[in-house]
Order: sequence, then structure tokens, then C-alpha cells
Amino acid sequence: MKIPGAATVEDLLRMPKDGCIYELVDGEILVSPAGMRHSEIAAKILAIVAAFLEQHPIGKVYTPDVGISLPNGNVRSPDVTFVRNEKLPGGKSPEGFGELVPDLAVEVLSPNDSLKEVGRKIGEFLECGVPAVWLVDPKRESVTVYRSLSETQQFSAGDILTAEP
Repeated sequence: MKIPGAATVEDLLRMPKDGCIYELVDGEILVSPAGMRHSEIAAKILAIVAAFLEQHPIGKVYTPDVGISLPNGNVRSPDVTFVRNEKLPGGKSPEGFGELVPDLAVEVLSPNDSLKEVGRKIGEFLECGVPAVWLVDPKRESVTVYRSLSETQQFSAGDILTAEP
């Protein structure tokens, strides 16, 4: 669903607390309900990353309500976001939106996702300097890792996935 007009960050902050994830993209507020399977998969990925970070506290992991203010002015909310400590002010999470480039953005495909919009989001993350983007496809039980639009790797259910470096 799109809310037309020249929306601002202030408009985004006024969106209802209704469980939906809202993003500010090119002056429009986008909302996309995801579904239970989507949420389950994103939660599992978040839990795995969080468990790793308990043993190796090199950064922080965030849920999709984080709000990352990218250098291009858009505010995106990946399904899972990882940020290294050195990018966080004083190594701590800011109160508001993160005005930084994450180190990993994870997107889980939903049945209602437009492939065009997902491709645009991946391209935007990469153009803004995100070094790794994971696209998780629950139907195919696969993950595509993007390091650039031309450097991708495909993983299937039995493969081991890392987020090097």
C-alpha cells in the first residue's frame, strides 16, 4: 500500500502502531504486511545472529521496526539488520532512526512482495554501501547473498551461510 504525496520522516513517525512496518521511500510511505511464515523465518535468522553476538559482541542485531535512515534520504526497515559496534555512536544504539549504513540487511520474501520492489530495495541497499544483503526465499528454501548486483551467491536449505567479513 502506498500513501501518496511528499511524505517526510515526521509523517513516518506519525504512522499508527498497528503492527505493520512502514518505510519512507522517495517521498512516499510504504507499508507491507508480511504474514506468519515470513515473521517466523525472520525471527529465526535474528535469533541465530543474536546468539552469535552473545559469544562475539562485535555489533548489534535489529528487528524490522528499526528504521534505518539511508544516505539517499529513504528510511528502510530490513527484516533483520546487523550493525557493527564501531558504526554506532559510542557503541550504543541511538534512540531514533539509525542514520548509518548497516553491515547486513536481510529481506525475507512474502507472498505479496513485488519482485520489482524487492529488487529495487536490494539495489538501494547496495548503492548506499551495505556490504551484504541476504534475500531469503521461503518457497524455494533458498538464500541469495548480494555483495553487488553482479556478485551473488545462491544457497539452499542444506548449505552453511556466513556473513563474512
